[in-house]
Amino acid sequence: MKSLRNESSLERLILRLAVASIWLDAGVFNKLLNPGFLNAGSTSYIGFTVQYLAEGSPIRGFLYAVVFPHVYTVGVLVMIGEISFGVLTLLGLMSRLASTVALYTNLIYFLSAYWTGTEEYGINLLLMLLNLYLVVRGPGQLSLDSALSTRFKVLQNPTPWAIAGTVIYVIVILYLLIY
Repeated sequence: MKSLRNESSLERLILRLAVASIWLDAGVFNKLLNPGFLNAGSTSYIGFTVQYLAEGSPIRGFLYAVVFPHVYTVGVLVMIGEISFGVLTLLGLMSRLASTVALYTNLIYFLSAYWTGTEEYGINLLLMLLNLYLVVRGPGQLSLDSALSTRFKVLQNPTPWAIAGTVIYVIVILYLLIY
């Protein structure tokens, strides 16, 4: 039985590496190192992307009410979030929290991109499923969460992390609505 457990941990490590690489690529190469991402004069400006994605989206009102008034701030939050999701997933540290917040981020991307005909919706749907898997099953034995779980039992329970991630996401949205 022990070999099956190790195989499952290796599979989760491979899954985490794949998910982390996608997040790090998006956060570092497509945003942090892209000089146009936060530059309103650039064709790769986040504002143009959000405007394009809002067309026909079922969450168009949400995008106009929450994102457009704070496009720069949202761009910074997205960049920080994507890099954080990647690093935390790679390390297997606070995996369930990171995966919960990442799941909501992908849900927003999915609901925005799917109706515009962009191909990005597919990767967001896949990442939602993989993040949900990591929330429910955890990062596996080859992770910092596993190493710390003997000392911090709460790391083994997905419920508090899913609730905390949901609360964090709701607080950010409410802040943007009120700000």
